[in-house]
Amino acid sequence: MMRKLTYLILLLGGFFSVAAQSEELMVDGMRAYMKEDFGEAILVFEKLAKVQTKEPAVFYYLAKSYLADKQLTSARTNAEKAHLLSPYSFDYGLLYGDLLLANKEYKKALECFENLLAYDDHRFDNEPDMIRVKQFVFLSKGDEAKDLADKNKYYLEAANLGPVQEELWVRIIQLDWELNRKEAVVEHALEALENYPRMAPWVYPILGDAYQALGNNAASDEAFEKALVANPKDDHVLNNYSYFLSIRKEKLTLADSLSARLVKDHPKNGTYLDTRAWVLYELKRFAEARVAMEAALKDRENVSATLWEHYGDVLFRLKLVDKALDAWKEALRLDPGRESVDKKIRLRQIPEN
Repeated sequence: MMRKLTYLILLLGGFFSVAAQSEELMVDGMRAYMKEDFGEAILVFEKLAKVQTKEPAVFYYLAKSYLADKQLTSARTNAEKAHLLSPYSFDYGLLYGDLLLANKEYKKALECFENLLAYDDHRFDNEPDMIRVKQFVFLSKGDEAKDLADKNKYYLEAANLGPVQEELWVRIIQLDWELNRKEAVVEHALEALENYPRMAPWVYPILGDAYQALGNNAASDEAFEKALVANPKDDHVLNNYSYFLSIRKEKLTLADSLSARLVKDHPKNGTYLDTRAWVLYELKRFAEARVAMEAALKDRENVSATLWEHYGDVLFRLKLVDKALDAWKEALRLDPGRESVDKKIRLRQIPEN
């Protein structure tokens, strides 16, 4: 009995001795880490890790020491150990996920962060790191989604969590446009502009297009004017603004000036030459419009039914009816469902509204 008791006392004494040594090593390691003596911290925590093989905090601080010492591979290895030993810890999972990202292991990082959110008890919802994790998850899901509406939903969830990069706003607004959600284009473009005023050269042109599509001509013109202040040579704005004015038959002198500037810089672009021709057409300068249209048709990559229809209209105004019919027929060949052209051919003239 006495021998058993002696053995138990020795065993407990050894246990408490190890515990005391471990605690001392932990203090030494933390002291070295706080002093930014990361080499010493690594030595201490490595020694401790051989004794405390199931203690996640040891591997966590060992990983942080390696990270501070720019040894990313060892940092990742130890962060993974800490995370596996304590998968419910946000701090351990965050460090591991960030190191996976640094190592370009995006799928594993996404899995790690999704698990953190699954364990989340909402105590840290407003913490910057929690917001960052959620944004990464939503962005990743958005990138992976095949359906455009799903993409847009995930990107918006990321944006609604807090400030995001300008690139995300661009993706959201472009998806709004592709999904034909013009009201959403306006809403999100204005929000992006409020957060990032430097996005003005990109935001105002798409606002001009969206407002025009919504029938808000005054807002469209205002957006295009601001776009030209931000970038006077924006060819998209010069083209669309002048074309919209021409089809509305408004501010034709301004449209003339804008379209002239446009084709001066892009003398062979068929789309831009067509815009220029249509402005001239509305100004009843039909001979000049014909020259512009014939130049536009030389741009084979941009030839379309619209160009041929416009060319036919110009020729008709010049009383070249047979040539106009030939142009309209070519437009109909390219787009058999084009009712406006079919009617012109049947009537042998442009119907007067």
